[in-house]
Amino acid sequence: MKKMILLSTLFLTGCAGDPIKLLAPEYKVVKIPETLYDCPTIKKFPDAEKLTNQQVGSLLIKVQKNNVMCKNSLDSIKKYMNDAEKTVSAKK
Repeated sequence: MKKMILLSTLFLTGCAGDPIKLLAPEYKVVKIPETLYDCPTIKKFPDAEKLTNQQVGSLLIKVQKNNVMCKNSLDSIKKYMNDAEKTVSAKK
């Protein structure tokens, strides 16, 4: 019985310390710099006078694929950032 009283006293004194400080979560939106939205371009095109029709077609397809991938990536980034900003604004 003495052990139970002693243990219960120890448990109660352990709980009587400083009160627990609860912190509210803080939400922040990290804005991506506009320069990161720029897509890389082909720095140097081959000499147009020496290209065959096949090479011109291949080059156009490559440029088109790069543009589509770049546009999709940028649209995804912008959508993600806008959704994140709306979520944070709603929780304030």
